[in-house]
Amino acid sequence: MTNHSARRPHLTSRMRLRPSFSTLGLFCGLALLAGCASSNPSEETFPTPDYSYLPPLNLNVSQVNVGNQAQPDSDDISSKSPTNPADTLTLMAHQRLHAMGSSGTASLTITKAEMTKAPHHALSGSYTVKLNLNDTAHNHHGFITAHVQRTIDAPSDLGLEHNLHTLNTQLMDDMNVELEYQVRSHLASWLTDATGTPLDATTIQSQDLGSTDLSAPNATAPQSSAGTAVSGATATAGQAASHATTSANAAIKGWQQPATAEMGQAPSTGRLHSPPPGVLTLPQ
Repeated sequence: MTNHSARRPHLTSRMRLRPSFSTLGLFCGLALLAGCASSNPSEETFPTPDYSYLPPLNLNVSQVNVGNQAQPDSDDISSKSPTNPADTLTLMAHQRLHAMGSSGTASLTITKAEMTKAPHHALSGSYTVKLNLNDTAHNHHGFITAHVQRTIDAPSDLGLEHNLHTLNTQLMDDMNVELEYQVRSHLASWLTDATGTPLDATTIQSQDLGSTDLSAPNATAPQSSAGTAVSGATATAGQAASHATTSANAAIKGWQQPATAEMGQAPSTGRLHSPPPGVLTLPQ
């Protein structure tokens, strides 16, 4: 007779092992999926653009407006960039263009912000902005255009988003330099300091020439023939002209020989005469 009761513990132990193997396989599958997700280039994070550390361009206007009129072409791929070109150009304008005046308007318009694929695994980008300044109260107007273009290598192993972010970063570096150059070169009359004072304003300083606080010791105010004091640049020019006239008169008198000297008579006192030959030498 077969004892069936003796086999039951053995079968029970085998049934208890099956859930352990399935659980282990589930954990291994989850770990493998987690490893694949961490190595996916789409999970790469990119820093937020910031241009506040750059020198501000203080403009003699009361407000700054930013607009986007760029019309992307059919082959434009800027929408796939993690840092959108139009957004970074707008951020640059807000962080660098400061309104420091009491009237007038500055309008920066984005006219081109595109990225396209180029031959030989490369990417190309082209950004253009136009800055218009208008102050009808003072009948003052001006504008500049800043354009940059760049092409970079785009290795496929780095991913499209990474390469587009690199291209945008380099283009924005170029645009910050180009915009500042154009403003300082062609709109210098619109620039102010941090207090709103125009940088090209001519500051006239006056100083009492009779004061004891003069930088040059024993300085005296030259007097004109009518007894009127001359100050500032006129005084300097007049004093230099007076010295030049005195030196010229002395030289003329020194080289003139009186008529009595040719006749063996003593020259009159107080007259200057040239020295004998060989006395004067050139400085070494």
